[in-house]
Amino acid sequence: MNVSNGVALANQIATDELPDNAKIMTLSGDVLVSKVRPNRGAIAILREDNLLVSGAFAVLRSSGKFSVEVLQVLLRTKIYRELMLKYNVGTSYPVIKDEDVLNLPLPIVGHAVQEKIAAQVAESFRLRGESEKLLSRAKRAVELAIEHGEEFAIKFLR
Repeated sequence: MNVSNGVALANQIATDELPDNAKIMTLSGDVLVSKVRPNRGAIAILREDNLLVSGAFAVLRSSGKFSVEVLQVLLRTKIYRELMLKYNVGTSYPVIKDEDVLNLPLPIVGHAVQEKIAAQVAESFRLRGESEKLLSRAKRAVELAIEHGEEFAIKFLR
């Protein structure tokens, strides 16, 4: 999970190599909350179905009353990261329990505000994807400029 942007990427692992605590099946739209060092803000909305995750994560599924985007944004704030640390067990390797995540107080957020936040989160993911594509093209253009010359790379970019 990328702590800086809240994106989770799946790794394909052979069944016999799975850790013993790989036991939670997820659905697209679930919110994954790291219970290890929760102050890092490792919280992501899953974009794939049927992923198996370890018990080091709490998996939150929307009841429909609270959008997953709002939940992700809230839990990644400094206030919630510090609040989760309140429940940590251990010092050098702080860990919290599922119950601690499930019992976090949540503010009442109106439907219109939730929709606006969800739209902004969706737009940020769209823009991030677009910027990743542009960066990849720019890297390739530099490689082509080195290998075949600047004009060739410019043609590639057009």
